[in-house]
Parts: sequence; C-alpha cells; structure tokens
Amino acid sequence: MSTIFMSPKGGNCTTVTAAAHAILLAARGTPTLLIDLCGDIPAALGMAEPTTSGINDWLSEHSPSDAQAIMTMGTTFDNGLIVLHRGSPFVEGQPRWPDLARAISASPINVVIDAGISFIPDELRQAVSHVTMVVKPCYLSLRRASRMQRPTQLFVVCEEGRALTIKDVSHVLGMPVTCEVPYTPAISRAVDAGMLPSRAEQLFGPYMTSM
Repeated sequence: MSTIFMSPKGGNCTTVTAAAHAILLAARGTPTLLIDLCGDIPAALGMAEPTTSGINDWLSEHSPSDAQAIMTMGTTFDNGLIVLHRGSPFVEGQPRWPDLARAISASPINVVIDAGISFIPDELRQAVSHVTMVVKPCYLSLRRASRMQRPTQLFVVCEEGRALTIKDVSHVLGMPVTCEVPYTPAISRAVDAGMLPSRAEQLFGPYMTSM
C-alpha cells in the first residue's frame, strides 16, 4: 500500500504527519520507503542534512536512474525505514512522473510520499493506494481544499480554539474523516528536539491505529 500526503495550504503539519505515519509503519513491521518531495523530512526526523542526490535528481528529464536506484539512493533509518530526501531544489527539465509512478506501482515495499502543497500529477495519483489530505479546521485551508481534487483519505489535525469542528471539516469536504491527529506542544517539542522517531508511537500511535 502506498500513500501520498498532501495539503491545500502550508502550516497544516503535513510533513510531520507523513513522517509519523511512515515511522509507525516501519516500527510495526511494514518495510517502508519515505519519499520527500518538499525538503523537510530530514529535519523532521532529526537526521543530518543530506548532501547526496535525491528524488529530484532521479526525476530529472535526462537522468539514467532506474526504479532500483530509488532504493539505493535512500538512507536507511530506524526500524529499516528508508528515507529518500529531496536532493536538488528543482527538477531539471520535464519530470519523469510516469517513471516514478511505475516504480511505485512495482515497489516491493510500502511507499509514503510527503508532497506538501506540491503539484501531484495524475500518474502519481493513479499509482498509489491513497491520496491523503491533511488539514486543520481552518477556514482558509478548507476554502482551498474544497476546490481541489477529492482525496481518498482525510486526516484532520485537531488544533484547539478553532471555531470550526471536525464535523464541519467533514461536511465542507463531503467525506468522512479518516484520522484525527492531535496538535499538542509535545509533538512540537519532539520535532524541535529531533525526537520524533523515538516518540512517534507515544504521540501518534493511539490515533493512527488502522494502518
């Protein structure tokens, strides 16, 4: 099973949510590759900033890299989680989205992609099991989300003090909420301290149970 995590707007905790999801999958025995299209995954995991080639280099129009290279370019992390960082800031030429889609479809392990607010081509949408939208109960976020292509899963980051409720989010987007993710200082502290990998089960495990 493969999942793209995306969001209609920045600031919705998409990277942390995608990272926690991948960490939990690996910790629970599912071999997982985490692909970072945005550039923040290493920082969220407390990893040293990579200096090697990444997914943007693989996607470059004239890159000779094949599907196997996606695995070898990645860095093995805790519990066998493989992290493929962004690499170059931009993709040179026409991105090889069809090649990436085929690689994901044929992957022997689970793939999690942090796409953030990036463009998601149809080839990728069709190659994965789920497109997971991450939102907060925020009017501006939901306003954008309601105009976007409908995801297959909806994760709501439950930020206290909002006028809108979880039920409002579900109603506006016309679909059930798949997962309610807490928005707590403990999560922020874990990310800031580079401790998300060791605390993901405690902080996210009770909420991400049906993976």
